[in-house]
Amino acid sequence: MIAYFFFALTASEMGLSPIIQALIVLSSVVFIVGFAKSSRENEYKKLMDSFIERKEEAD
Repeated sequence: MIAYFFFALTASEMGLSPIIQALIVLSSVVFIVGFAKSSRENEYKKLMDSFIERKEEAD
């Protein structure tokens, strides 16, 4: 009965070659780093300051 809780497919059973596995890992790392970098740069205060400056320039 316990064996049913630990059922999983290995990467080779899913048809994932080592190259595809490396590509998945690399893409995941790039996404996480890019998301963290963009989140840091797009803080609420910076966005609001930018919006206010643009609105003043338009007037």
